Amino acid sequence: MYYVIRIFTVAALSVIAAAGAYSIRLAIADAAFRRHTPESVARALEISPNRASYLLLRALQLDYDGEDPTALLERAARVNPVSSAPRIRLGLAAETRGDFGKAEEWLLDAARVDHQFEPRWTLANFYFRQERTDDFWKWMRSALEVSYGDRRLAFDLCWRAAQNADEVLRRAIPDRHDVLAAYLYYVLDQHRDAAGPVALQLAALHNASDVAVLENACDLLLDSGKIAEARELWKQLGHAPIGLITNGDFATEPRGHGFDWRAGEAAGVTHISLPRGHRILVSGRQPESCELLRQFVALEPGKRYVLRWEARTPGFGSPTGLEWSAGAAHGVVGNAQDWRAGGVEFKAGAALLPITLRYQRPSGQPRAEGSIGIRKVALIEK
Repeated sequence: MYYVIRIFTVAALSVIAAAGAYSIRLAIADAAFRRHTPESVARALEISPNRASYLLLRALQLDYDGEDPTALLERAARVNPVSSAPRIRLGLAAETRGDFGKAEEWLLDAARVDHQFEPRWTLANFYFRQERTDDFWKWMRSALEVSYGDRRLAFDLCWRAAQNADEVLRRAIPDRHDVLAAYLYYVLDQHRDAAGPVALQLAALHNASDVAVLENACDLLLDSGKIAEARELWKQLGHAPIGLITNGDFATEPRGHGFDWRAGEAAGVTHISLPRGHRILVSGRQPESCELLRQFVALEPGKRYVLRWEARTPGFGSPTGLEWSAGAAHGVVGNAQDWRAGGVEFKAGAALLPITLRYQRPSGQPRAEGSIGIRKVALIEK
């Protein structure tokens, strides 16, 4: 029994000693590797020849020195079967040599072992350079499906591949909220004519965080005369059309975008939302001529309409200098301490028309100091 115990003790001590020696060798290798010089990394590889991080750094050093790192990269790929890094580098190196078949093989293998963004993005770029259009769109869409952070380079490459907004949206942009939102910001900055379909697709996801950018997109569509897209987007934002004027009774605070009221932001002018009405204060320091309210309305060109309102103007003289305008037609807002109805008839000269309330200092009068109350604004087809 004594001899058996002694044998096991000796064996255990041998294992411990071997493990200690191995740990010391690893520590020496790691210390050499951390110096990051070609000599020290080569020394680390002598001690631990199958450490992937050592192989990759040494391959990079060889590449910088103009030597061929292929053997080291292939060994790194073998010892780490789930790492895309050596496979991507082998693929790009093969492409540089003109061996496009081997390049594609390595890059596809990188995407097989690693389902993240970089291998897919690298493949998309490879196929772009090879002018293999279908493969490019397949891998670009696949890359964007797992993308994160700043995607502008990817979107730029899509527009280099096709100067066609519909094709880019259809073939590259996945129906994923954060990608769609990022793409809408991108087209609003770089390709504004493409904003409509992107905004409509994003609006269909009904995410409250998108309201601000979607309202800006609606403004852009209106400015561009894309009335149908603007109306559909406004509807998707939850604003069902009621009559020809939006929010004519001021039941909700004006959004300042789309088909709702937009308040003029002149110095000396203050807007106050009231229950079923809107008040505008002028301090006497406002410009001699300024826009106070505006709303875009979609009409049928050639048809006649009547714009009606109720207003009161305490503090204003006569004439007030206030008037509503619809195209070339103008309707004066008279001096009234209490609510008074007014109206103006006009013929629509375009499919989209701004309805505006303006102040113009009357000749011979000081600038007005008072308030304008507005309610029950309506637009009626004759």
